[in-house]
Amino acid sequence: HAMDLIESKSIFSPATGFIKRGGFEWTCNPYVGCVYSCRYCYAAFLPQAKRPPEEWGRWLTAKKNAAALAERQARKVAGQGVYLSSVTDPYQPAERSLMLTRGILEALVEHQPRLTVQTRGPLVVRDIDVLQQYRSVRVNVSVPTDSDEVRKQFEPKAPPLEKRWAALRELRAAGISVGVCVTPTLPIADVEGFANLLAEFRPDVLVCQDFHDAGGGFGADTGD
Repeated sequence: HAMDLIESKSIFSPATGFIKRGGFEWTCNPYVGCVYSCRYCYAAFLPQAKRPPEEWGRWLTAKKNAAALAERQARKVAGQGVYLSSVTDPYQPAERSLMLTRGILEALVEHQPRLTVQTRGPLVVRDIDVLQQYRSVRVNVSVPTDSDEVRKQFEPKAPPLEKRWAALRELRAAGISVGVCVTPTLPIADVEGFANLLAEFRPDVLVCQDFHDAGGGFGADTGD
């Protein structure tokens, strides 16, 4: 897949739609695009997606000045709800070396926004040390099914489900509030077993959403 590095003008955007309704004032996207290739992702159809939906998952744009921008603009989001991220995954593989998400988190600590991190990437555990410095933080991890076979059909390049559960357990053990997002609900192999797994884990927040067809393309959002 192709990756471009760009200088961005802004890193925080006013929240709109379901994210605003969920109580957030701002969204923060260190990347545009995503390499996880989830076949149902609503972001593939948004105007920010510079390429046709069928190329979703094959390109990524990284805002290389994201941390510097966050530092400059941090005051305006102080104490407010920030959703990281609404149209990309802040912990996709490029983040391992680019550390844009980590740079943003470090820049915001002293301003203490109310932070929600939304990801499929177990890499989030790398940043537990920074996340622990926030008074109001939750990490939502998407676990849309109990079957890795199903996951491979719909999220071919996303991390295996067991790695996501391991990340959730590690976050919780570190004292960080966690959410599990069954969004969208993909086919489930053992419904009762999956329900029991969720109930026993007792996430701070559980978000479930039906799978719906979005006019010819699969569609899902990650609403709170």
